[in-house]
Amino acid sequence: AFDEEGNYDYCETYVLVQQHVDCGAGTGTLSGVIMTENSETVEGVEVSVNGGAVMSMTTNTDGTYSFDLDLGGDYTVTPYLNANPLNGVSTFDLVLMSKHILGVQTLDSPYKRIAADINRSSSITTLDMIQLRKLILNIDTQFGNNTSWRFVDAAYSFPVATNPWFEAFPELINENNFSADILDANFV
Repeated sequence: AFDEEGNYDYCETYVLVQQHVDCGAGTGTLSGVIMTENSETVEGVEVSVNGGAVMSMTTNTDGTYSFDLDLGGDYTVTPYLNANPLNGVSTFDLVLMSKHILGVQTLDSPYKRIAADINRSSSITTLDMIQLRKLILNIDTQFGNNTSWRFVDAAYSFPVATNPWFEAFPELINENNFSADILDANFV
């Protein structure tokens, strides 16, 4: 600082800029796509988000979902679909399950094994085949202890591909202290 006589002095200081509570934390986008292991998008999945906000939406034909959420919150994204249990199912699936159980030709992916576990017992047995046969013959109209679709976080890597039940696989995605856009919260 200078005065009229030319005298001067200085000091060092700092400025701390803080967000006022009335300004809000801002928002970010949490989005992803839901697809099969063969990269086919899945339409009609109800995707819910819980935590700092509670919302839901249904995936479009391109399998996408998107939420605008307040930054700083903790959120859980959960997909759900329990419709048309015979979608993509045929009697050939009974043959494949039988071959798997007998050890002739095992199912070659953890996702196929999860799908073949009709009664959700964490194994593939003849009981699963019986329940699937009842569904194909229209004796039952839905799975007794399972949903027609199950979804796994696409970022998850099965530690033992031949045993998807080796550890509990994530059927939801948690985002804690949401701080920036996340555009790849995908499910298989």
